[in-house]
Amino acid sequence: MKVLNGMAGLICLFAAASAHPDHLLVEHYDELALDERLSLKQVVEATFEKYPRQALLAAFQDEARALEQRGSSWIAGYPMIYLQWIDDTLISDRGISDIQTGYQVPLWMWGQKAASQTVAEEARKSAESYTLALRHEVAGLVRDALWTLRLVENRYELARQIHDVAEQLVAVVRRRVELGDLARADLLLAESDQLEKRTALVQAEAEVMHARKAYQNLTRLARAPRNFEEKQSPLDRFDMGHPALAAANALVERAQAELEFTRLSKQGNQPSILVGTDSARAGHNESFGTGTNLVIQVPIGGDAWHAPQVAQANVFLTERITQREFLWRQLEKALHEALHNLEVDRVALGIAQRRKEIAETQIKMSRLAFETGEIALIDYLKIQAGAQAAIRDAAERAILVQKDTAVYNQVVGVTP
Repeated sequence: MKVLNGMAGLICLFAAASAHPDHLLVEHYDELALDERLSLKQVVEATFEKYPRQALLAAFQDEARALEQRGSSWIAGYPMIYLQWIDDTLISDRGISDIQTGYQVPLWMWGQKAASQTVAEEARKSAESYTLALRHEVAGLVRDALWTLRLVENRYELARQIHDVAEQLVAVVRRRVELGDLARADLLLAESDQLEKRTALVQAEAEVMHARKAYQNLTRLARAPRNFEEKQSPLDRFDMGHPALAAANALVERAQAELEFTRLSKQGNQPSILVGTDSARAGHNESFGTGTNLVIQVPIGGDAWHAPQVAQANVFLTERITQREFLWRQLEKALHEALHNLEVDRVALGIAQRRKEIAETQIKMSRLAFETGEIALIDYLKIQAGAQAAIRDAAERAILVQKDTAVYNQVVGVTP
């Protein structure tokens, strides 16, 4: 029965084939074009530009500019106009009056202006580091979406070809039942097997549509790169240059600068100088005499009230340091898993390829045995199922090795 040779189409399916609307069992169809000219880097950049957290970048940059403006100011707070009027009309009514006016300007404490400028500089660096970290995070999401799509597309194509072979087998068995070579029970067995393969195909088809929609939802693109395989990075470890760690460290540096600025600031009670006039009159018949009014205010003491503010800033700094340490440990764990998975899947791929070769031979031998009546249909289906599983495993392992390489690159900090 040469129609059974369709099983050969299951061999060496290491690249995903797109589900075509003409082949679908369910009407729902999410179209996604594969573009030869589209690169992984282009997809990452397009996704990054439309990523919702992109709005935070502008906010962080605005904050850094505002802090820089504060640090470059010659005054340390809000200037105020001072006006005071003193009159004895309601009490003694001797005609004594006093009018004081002035312009009060807060002054920087010693070292406070430099501390404010340091906060602004660290805020700027933090915004830049966050940009790189966010782009790296987006790269990881894109990598995961693309390799998930590749896996489910490959599973769909394998399921479709397995289903086609099952349909061909039903046609062969039906013909042999009509000729009297096989019993009707064999036809029912073949039809049951074909329906099982059809159910698996429906599920595989649904997974493809889910993966396509997930990719489109993330990237906001209607196209995907056909080729996005990566070479393994020569890096075998990560350091503080890793985008995520660099961003975390920048937050620590900023928190340290904030702590120093808080330590030098007494809850907004800045030294101030007031320059103005003082006009006074001693009696009803006296005219106003005007002089210069100079007031200097310097906050002294109050450490008990200031200490909670410093302690709160120190708590925030400690949280940032703790978060950085947790991130370091997470990356250590992720690197170990990525490297181990890569090594395991490479070994498993070699085993799977050998199993695939054996499966190809088993398919040919069992097909001939079934055609000549040496084995029953149920035995042939069992052999076929095992061979199909081996071929599926070989195809999937090849993709997993490529996915593991992308994951490894992501962990060590490589951004496309």
